[in-house]
Amino acid sequence: MFRIRKEMKLVVIVFIILFSIYLGIKRSNLDKVFVQTDVKIDQSSANDIFENSYNYNKIKFEYLSEDLNEIRTLFTQINETEDLSIMYSDIKTNHVLVVLDIPVEATEALLPELRNVAGLSNENIQRSGIIMENTDLKENLNNNQIAKTRIQNLINQSVSPDRIQRFRNQLDIVQAKIDSLSIQKDIQKHNADYDIILLSAIKSTNGNSALRKSMQVFLVTSIASLLLLIIALVICYYIFVLMNKLMLVLGIRTTRGSSSNYNYNYNKKGYERKIKRIYKDKNGDVIKTDRTKE
Repeated sequence: MFRIRKEMKLVVIVFIILFSIYLGIKRSNLDKVFVQTDVKIDQSSANDIFENSYNYNKIKFEYLSEDLNEIRTLFTQINETEDLSIMYSDIKTNHVLVVLDIPVEATEALLPELRNVAGLSNENIQRSGIIMENTDLKENLNNNQIAKTRIQNLINQSVSPDRIQRFRNQLDIVQAKIDSLSIQKDIQKHNADYDIILLSAIKSTNGNSALRKSMQVFLVTSIASLLLLIIALVICYYIFVLMNKLMLVLGIRTTRGSSSNYNYNYNKKGYERKIKRIYKDKNGDVIKTDRTKE
């Protein structure tokens, strides 16, 4: 019969329990729940775009939440905004970081929704106040346009090739200034009509809910592992017993069984020994000889 020593049984039981607990801890990440792990993300690129922009209204919202699905859903809705421009986007499982260039009229409807998102930790709005038109820019543009018209008239009135070439060079310089001033005017108009918004959401990994979830996974995994290991151990035990019986039926003996039988036969044979007894009289003469076995 296949037998296991008491010490070995104790070792196997302790190993199964410890291994089940180990699997539960690894599966549930319970060892990491009690460690303060603040999520850190690189916001330098997004902050540079936000700070270096010249929009008259700059808006920043920061969130710290255990569930980022709400902010992701809102961002999907924002993408449907007409004339929206995404200047930066970094969306991962543990954070959402986007910079948006959005029309002013769309911002007014968006702000209440941003304030209602769970986990809002910081709201910062920088407004330039009343937007004043840059009179210097407008005046410079008008002056250059007048100069352009005057040079064109001089070209039309001139007959000398040298004068015409000189006026055309002056016209190219004036036109370059007009183009530059026009671009600046368009940029100013865009900065007045569009707001820049920085949305930063970081997933919080600590909290009671995370601990409860990890404990549930730990208990389920540990108990399931313990039961499966016990079942596997019982199956292996009966397989060994069946193999041992099958070997005995086939006439195959184990080393331990063979050595035990040999020692038994040897001891039995050695125990039966012959003893010779000699009986003598008073004079020392041999009377009788007897041989017995013990």
